[in-house]
Amino acid sequence: MSETLPTPPFTNLQLVEQVDSWPYFTKDPDAYRRHMQNYYYFLIDGYDKPFGYVHKRFISGISWPKYWKLDHNKRFLTLTTGSNLKTRTHLLDETLRKAYDSPNGTLLGHWANEQFPLYSSTGEHVLDLDGYGVDMLGIVNFSVHLTAWVMTAEGIKIWVPRRAWTKMSFPGMLDNTVGGSLATGEKPIDGMVRECEEEICLDPAYTRSHIKACGTLSFQLTVDDMLNPGCQHQVQYVYEMELGQDAVPRIGDGEVGELHLLSLEELTNAMRNGEVKLTCNMTCLAFFIRRGYITADNEPDIIEICSRLHRYHDLFIA
Repeated sequence: MSETLPTPPFTNLQLVEQVDSWPYFTKDPDAYRRHMQNYYYFLIDGYDKPFGYVHKRFISGISWPKYWKLDHNKRFLTLTTGSNLKTRTHLLDETLRKAYDSPNGTLLGHWANEQFPLYSSTGEHVLDLDGYGVDMLGIVNFSVHLTAWVMTAEGIKIWVPRRAWTKMSFPGMLDNTVGGSLATGEKPIDGMVRECEEEICLDPAYTRSHIKACGTLSFQLTVDDMLNPGCQHQVQYVYEMELGQDAVPRIGDGEVGELHLLSLEELTNAMRNGEVKLTCNMTCLAFFIRRGYITADNEPDIIEICSRLHRYHDLFIA
């Protein structure tokens, strides 16, 4: 019997469950193992823990070069060659470009022309890869996200962009004020300042002097950015900023189609109606909790919600 999916209006917990949808091993080990039958473990020779979980559709849809070893019984996908960062990076680039040029190239989306880091469980920088392969390999990806707000006579209002209709993922949906992935070697604050300038035309000096760091959020999805079966381990470095009258956002690099100034109630209704990009719901909920809009008095599931806004990414072989 298939599970009945929730329909709008969503509760806050249902919004979280749609994003942090990967099962928890400690809650039901057998169900977790059944779930993992659809995934292969992405391994690299010399490291004892997996780096990601690869959905089986990618295994069958890609021609893997000879320096990869596939063990279909254990569901291991292992990079067997490369003793240093430069070599491993070259091999991943070669693998991904071959996949991109194949008839199934669109299986992974588009070539990003941005390099993202891959770290071991001990924090070692193991290789870099184009964003084209991040969702495929199910690795941990790091991003920066800003909630920009103004204080009005009616209370706090948030600058909420609508994604351009030309975006490959979630076109036309509401988004965080600013957001983007961190490139290799980029510090979170530098990435945030860059994104603010590119997306909403904020002066870097203004951003640096007004922005406030608010920690991190983390969660694990069972879909890729196109909502196909996959795995995403996401970590958000979260920021907020109160904007004055002298800093009105403007549409910048084409990522944004429209900009709206929404009350907390208007944004909440949009979230509950499914109008907001999935992962952005997590950023918004965290902001509402920090600002005391969601509390233990008005949200019975606040403990579960807070817990699942901060998932620990522990990759292991079940």
